[in-house]
Amino acid sequence: MSDAAKDTAGLETAGGQKPNLEAIMHVPLEVSVELGRVELPLHAVARLHRGMVVDLKKEANAEVEILANGRVFARGEVVSADGKLGVRVVEVVPPGERIRSLGS
Repeated sequence: MSDAAKDTAGLETAGGQKPNLEAIMHVPLEVSVELGRVELPLHAVARLHRGMVVDLKKEANAEVEILANGRVFARGEVVSADGKLGVRVVEVVPPGERIRSLGS
């Protein structure tokens, strides 16, 4: 069974058929990880320079949000392996919550 078929197990369209997600599996998405956010006045942004630290008001070991096309679809934790940073997915946002977020 393909991954798309596994992901659609139990799903049906209005006509009672299972959706064919294989057609959209190659659509590119922008995936990003949000470590934190901060609002700064323009004069503070203008004074930023190499080496400055911006306080994101978030604990170093706090969960990060994983976004696809700007929408949260999972949460994870930052990991380091072989001198590189990565993100371990610890929670995938339930489909109902993802759909509700599309309206906002």
